[in-house]
Order: sequence, then C-alpha cells, then structure tokens
Amino acid sequence: MPQNQQIYRRIPNPFMPQGTPDKTNAPSPYYAPGELGYAFSDQNTGGEYLRVQVDSGATSGTPVGAILAGQVAYWKDQTNALVTNDPRFCDLGPGASVNRVAGFFQLAPTVAPGITGSDGLPQLYMTDLVLRKLNFNVQATGTIVAGAVCLANSSANTANTVCAASTTTAPVSQVLGLFTTTVITNNLSPCDVYVGFSE
Repeated sequence: MPQNQQIYRRIPNPFMPQGTPDKTNAPSPYYAPGELGYAFSDQNTGGEYLRVQVDSGATSGTPVGAILAGQVAYWKDQTNALVTNDPRFCDLGPGASVNRVAGFFQLAPTVAPGITGSDGLPQLYMTDLVLRKLNFNVQATGTIVAGAVCLANSSANTANTVCAASTTTAPVSQVLGLFTTTVITNNLSPCDVYVGFSE
C-alpha cells in the first residue's frame, strides 16, 4: 500500500522512561541514546513506533506553533533522528516535506529552546512517533472520506493531514494511512496509520 517506504532498524526491548511509548517525553542525556532512530512494536498498545528526538525550535513562536498530539512529524535530520512539526525545516526543504514524514506525534513533547542539559549540550527531548496504529487520531482539515488515503497537508505552515478526494483517488505523495470515518472532532480524525514502515 504505501509508497516511499522507509525501513528502520528495530529495538527488540526498548527502554520505556514513562512506562509506555504513548507517553515517552524524556530529556537528554538519554538513558539509552543508541535507541534513537530505531523502530519497535508494543504489544500493550498494538502500535509500531519510531524513537526520535524533537527539534527544540518547535515552539508556539513559529508559524506552525507548538507541537500538538496527532500532528505530522517531518524529518529535520534523519541521521541524528531529529524531527520537527514545521515543514519549513524539513531536511529536503519545505516542498519535499509531504514525502519526508517520519510519523505522527502522539503527545505534545517538551521543547526547551536555549536551555543547556546536564551534559552541557542543548536540551532535547526524546519521544516515540506513531508509525502504525489502528484508529489513531490525526490532525486533519477539509473534507474526510472514510476509506480514503491520508496525506500530509502541503499548505504552508501546517503539520496536519488532508484526505484524498475519494477512495479511488490516486495518492500524490507519501501515504500515511486510511481515514476510518468522515468525522473531524476538535481538528482530529481517526485514521488507520501506516507511515511507510516495513518490517
């Protein structure tokens, strides 16, 4: 189904700083820094996740604003497992951001611009992005068609998703999943997420 598949190395037994990947929001220096950029499954949540660190510049002062649960995460520096919610800072430029989705934020992770960590380096936070999960609420806009493809919104200053026009409309960019309903509540719509992950 997905195009532009990304294949990630796997963590067989990830460290859970908050007990579940749905709440990972841990400051650097990390207990297990070697897990950054790796994917894993969680039998308790039924999801597939990608462990990353969040760009400290993803704040309310930017055009996109602070990170919200369900927003699209774009690659800022894949080598260092660094993501952002601002497509302007996508590693391949804003025009390529719709094809450089790393996953979905499932919470609003902490950012600490201008703060130095205990290791003397800029303070960053680790979080687990959703790669695959059923009925996950994604930030969405426009008209939603149940069973149609979920795509990253290509409009400027957004980190949400849009729906393909119909269930038979061919996707024009990286497929992020399939919408499961026509409803948007508080800018969120349930989606069976599948962000180009291949086991």
